[in-house]
This record gives sequence, structure tokens and C-alpha cells, in this order.
Amino acid sequence: MSTTAEKSTSASRTDEAAADRGSRRARVPALVVAALAVTGIGLVLASTSEIGPAAAWGLAATAVLLGARHAFDADHIAIIDNVTRRLAVADHTRLRGGAIGFWFALGHSSVVIVTAAFVTAGAAAVRSLVESEDSGVREVLGMWGLTFATCVVGIFGIVNLIAFVRLLRRRPGDAAAEGAAASASRGPISMIFSRLIDTVDRPTRMYPVGLLFGLGFDTAATIGLMIAAGTTAASTSPLLALSLPLLFAAGMAACDTGDSVMMARLYRWAAGDGGRFRRYNLIVTGLSVLIAGVVVIAGIAEVGAETATFALPTLNTEYLGFVATGVFALIAVVALVVARRRTDG
Repeated sequence: MSTTAEKSTSASRTDEAAADRGSRRARVPALVVAALAVTGIGLVLASTSEIGPAAAWGLAATAVLLGARHAFDADHIAIIDNVTRRLAVADHTRLRGGAIGFWFALGHSSVVIVTAAFVTAGAAAVRSLVESEDSGVREVLGMWGLTFATCVVGIFGIVNLIAFVRLLRRRPGDAAAEGAAASASRGPISMIFSRLIDTVDRPTRMYPVGLLFGLGFDTAATIGLMIAAGTTAASTSPLLALSLPLLFAAGMAACDTGDSVMMARLYRWAAGDGGRFRRYNLIVTGLSVLIAGVVVIAGIAEVGAETATFALPTLNTEYLGFVATGVFALIAVVALVVARRRTDG
């Protein structure tokens, strides 16, 4: 009996230690976002005497809003939600907090921060790169970023499509089969792209993915911020110019973190019941695949237009990220109401 009690105590201590480590990891995104915001605000305060408080805070607010807007780009929502779904099936314990969206946003914003720092320091070549639409380097990087984003979103979208089809074919209540179907770990696409898929096996691995997404200077928001930083540095205060990418990063990281927090919590909620998980997984996986498909089609159409090799009807995905997030938020609210009713009942 003493041996059994000792084993039980040891297991309890192990669980407590794991929970404590998970709790500390969950605080990292909030602390980093807060540090970015505080540093950016501090730099704005230090520069208000040179440009005036109204103009300084106006530029700061614009940077935050640009970052938040960038977080809701369709490719951000598609990759974050699809990776969250895959890791949720593989291991729910890895999804405490918003680490997936946080690390993706951190990698993406690293490009913005470094580029803005070069522009602020007076690097003429970098400034020419971000300001000139005719820059060959910018054109190559833009095509690289677009192609990489389209391929990665497409790969995870196909993996999740396979999972969706397998879930649809499974009999309700067959929890083991549903779990295997949801993971889609033995599908042909998973085997072909296993190296890339297996590489993103934890939230921190989203940092290089975000970094490679950001290398393309793929949105008007990023380019606009770079030009604003260069103009501000030249005419007013370098401190204010440096604050803009930090505030941009804070806005983007906060929103991408919030998205993955919502998705991770929904998956944890659904994991408690086999039938409930199947119904929820079908809905959310189907929506994630649909969003990924739209992003891929839009990306292919843009590649064709840029290279003049083929022509497809262009899709306007400007508001797709907002719509997708709104739909997932509605699902979260419904899930919360259902859970509370079951608890009360």
C-alpha cells in the first residue's frame, strides 16, 4: 500500500510541476506583448517634445492599428487556425495560452522591426527597397513571401481536408477512429510533406514560419509602416521612428495571440466528449479548410498576375480574416452557452 501511495504522490507532484511549467509558458506571450507596448510608448513619450504630442500619439495609434489589421489578414488566420487544429489533436497540453499565434506574429514582426531599424539608421539601400515599387529585390522578396505563404497554408489545408473527410466517414461514437482520422498522420500528403509538417510540432516552431512570411513585405500595412518610419526619422525623431515597429508588433502579436487562445480553448473544451469533439471538429476543421482554400486560390491568382504566366479571377480576401474570426468567435460563444447549460442541468 505504501508503494502505491508513493507512486500516487509522485505522479501528483509530476502533474503539478507540468502544470506550473505550462502556466509560466502561458504568461510569456502576455509579458512580451506588454514589453513591446511599454517600450514603444516610452519612446513616444521621449519624442513628444520634438514633434508635438498630438502628432506623436497619432502616429503611434496608427502603428498599433496597422499591426492589428495585419493580424487579421487571411493568411495569418488560415495558418494559425490550421496549425492549432493539428497540434490540438496531437497534444492538448501544448496549447495553453496563445503560443501558436504569438510565435508566428513574433517571427513576422521581427522582419518589420529590423527593417525599420535599418531605415531609421539611414541605410539608403534598405529605405529604397521599401519605398520603391520598382525595386527588383522587393519584387523578388514579395514573390517569395507570397509563394511561401500559399504553399504552407495549402499544405496544412490539405492535411486538414483529409482529416475532415475521414471524420465525416467515421461512425459517431467511435472515439479511437475519430482521433486517428482527426490527426490524418498517415495520409499521402502528410507523407510527402512530412518534414515540414513534423517540423511545426510545437508553438515555438511557428517563429521561423512567421519570419519567412514576413520576408515578403507582403502587405501594404508593412510597407506603409516602413515608409512612415523613414519619413519620421528624416524629419523629426529617431526615437519616434523606432517606436512605430514596436507598437506595430504589439498590435499584431496581441491579436494573433488572441486568435490562437480562442481556438486552443475551443479544442480543449471539445476534447472532453467524443461526440461533441466530432461535431465541433467537423465544423471548425471544415471552416479552416475553406479559409485555407480561398487563401491558396487567391495566392495562385496573384502569382499568375505578377508573373504574367497565367490568369485567374482575382479574389478579394481583404476582409476574409475578420469574417473568419467573427464566425469562430460566434462558435466559441455558442460552445460556452452549451457548456454552461450542461453544467447547470
